[in-house]
Amino acid sequence: MRSSSTLLALIGAALVAGAGVALAAGPATPVVCGSSGCTPLPTVTLHGLLTLPDALRPAEPPEAQPFLLFRVEGADGATHEVVYLPRAEGALLGFAGGAGWRVVPVDDAKLLADAAAGTAPYAAPHADTALGGLFAEEARSGSVDVAWIAFAVLLGLAVLGVAVRATTRRGRRA
Repeated sequence: MRSSSTLLALIGAALVAGAGVALAAGPATPVVCGSSGCTPLPTVTLHGLLTLPDALRPAEPPEAQPFLLFRVEGADGATHEVVYLPRAEGALLGFAGGAGWRVVPVDDAKLLADAAAGTAPYAAPHADTALGGLFAEEARSGSVDVAWIAFAVLLGLAVLGVAVRATTRRGRRA
């Protein structure tokens, strides 16, 4: 009976470790989103670039083209979504909330390009789509809901606890 208890303990440890990884990629983790979903970024170095539009020079709205979406939680706790358009020299970032389009210097644009590498962009929007229209619900469909993950982990741990208790009771009776 000890081997089944050990197995259950190992399964429980794996669930807890998996929950920690899932929770670590929560809302504070920057993500890049494209047509195939969202991917957590391994670094937070882009945080200032994506949350401080006033630090960048304003730009004219670009023509419609494929784009990516960066999402990061700001120091104020608000979630910032930023449209990313790579260009030959630098990049453009589109900020919601009146900040509009901004020019990203070449060095910073390299950081964005590296972070977005391998992410398939969303298709180009219609030519008359306003910047705010790029922050649609479908762009957020790949996001992670931490509350549901936490609930599922707690439920799994409760079921695991009941199973361990039942197994140890059977072991004592035998």
